[in-house]
Amino acid sequence: MNKVLITTLLLCTGLITAGCEKTYSVAEFKKDKKLMEEWVVKCGVSGNSKNCENARLAAAELRKEYYHNLANELLEDNQEQKKSEKTEK
Repeated sequence: MNKVLITTLLLCTGLITAGCEKTYSVAEFKKDKKLMEEWVVKCGVSGNSKNCENARLAAAELRKEYYHNLANELLEDNQEQKKSEKTEK
């Protein structure tokens, strides 16, 4: 009887501990790309925990920032090219 009770308590403690993982913010995931990649792999496509949601949001924001910066660079390069073409004429 005591063995069953102790085993049950240990299992419940393990489940509670596993369910109480740290929740990372979107900003934390954006700062630590390794952490974000770890959670994206852990969650897969259908993970629905708060960490999975925040990791996906961080990845989406980083992608958006990357393409926004890339577009700005291309526009600046294009403007510089037009200026140099005008001065050559």
